[in-house]
Amino acid sequence: MHPQHHTYVPFTLRLVLGFAVMALCLTFSGLTARAEGPLRVALLLETPTGDHDWNDSLAAGLEQAHNEFGVRAAVIVAPAGHDDNALQEMFRNAAQNNDLVLVASDGLHEILRNNAANFRRTMFGCIDAGVRAPNIMSVTFADEQAAYLAGAAAAMTALQTSLPGISGKKIIGWISGQDTPAMRTLLSGFTQGARIIDPEMRVINVVTGSFADAQAGRAAAAKLLDQGASVLVTACGMGNAPALQEIAARNAYAVALNTNKDGLLPGHVITSILKHPDQAVHDIVASAVSGHFAGKEILVRDLRNGGVGLTDMAPFRAAAGKNYPQNMDRRLHELRSEILDGGVRLKSLRARTLCDCL
Repeated sequence: MHPQHHTYVPFTLRLVLGFAVMALCLTFSGLTARAEGPLRVALLLETPTGDHDWNDSLAAGLEQAHNEFGVRAAVIVAPAGHDDNALQEMFRNAAQNNDLVLVASDGLHEILRNNAANFRRTMFGCIDAGVRAPNIMSVTFADEQAAYLAGAAAAMTALQTSLPGISGKKIIGWISGQDTPAMRTLLSGFTQGARIIDPEMRVINVVTGSFADAQAGRAAAAKLLDQGASVLVTACGMGNAPALQEIAARNAYAVALNTNKDGLLPGHVITSILKHPDQAVHDIVASAVSGHFAGKEILVRDLRNGGVGLTDMAPFRAAAGKNYPQNMDRRLHELRSEILDGGVRLKSLRARTLCDCL
């Protein structure tokens, strides 16, 4: 037998090495221990709440988490007219002073991707995009699936409608607040759904330039209606309400986005494309509170798991009368089944993984 040789390591050095290994393990598990007390959670927004849409739903999800889990919650809104430096500063301050920071807009997605590695003790929730890193949990959406069904419903309604001056015109419209990967994905799915009903259906698009510009929504709606569109999708944040008012004044139809807006204009809103941003916020906070934060995970919500979908069209059916296509429900059911069975494949224009960080 060969004798075993042991290298003597002083106790103090062994202690230092032990602490170093422990710290390294904690770093690569994503998070080091935080101070006792309620979880500190910040939701960062590029535009204010009060849109009755995406931002309000995010804030509602945070409020629900506050009531349910007792977290210390804050909604932090970027200053009006902010630039990238202001967003960077807002992000850094939030990351330094909170245990969990939630972002859900295109500009903040990029900042998260570029800065998460500098705040390894902070958890981050990324909503509507995917970033892989041990301290980031992402929830994104296969919303192109729901948009496809909405496009089919809009096209069938456009073909059925008997509005003065636009009967027989194969034109529907889409209003975006900004040209982002999420908006392009939705518009692409919507257009494909419209053209499965009629290949000659045109989808015309206006980008207002800001989700915070209310009156730009009305102007965009008027422009598209003047061009002969009979159905418009409202996806422009603060501009949605004025756009819906213009749609009602012209006796046209709308498809809403993100949250259920069917009751805002009974008989005019065909359906709403649902994404449930409030649930995404709630679930990320719940995971962090329970100690099951899913770092490096990108969770995709789709038709199959109920993460996206359309609202029940019963209110529109009851109000639309002869302008409700008789075969609408059957056709949408068939198209939904085709998506779930893999017969219809829709491409996301988002970057599902913005990076594989850390």
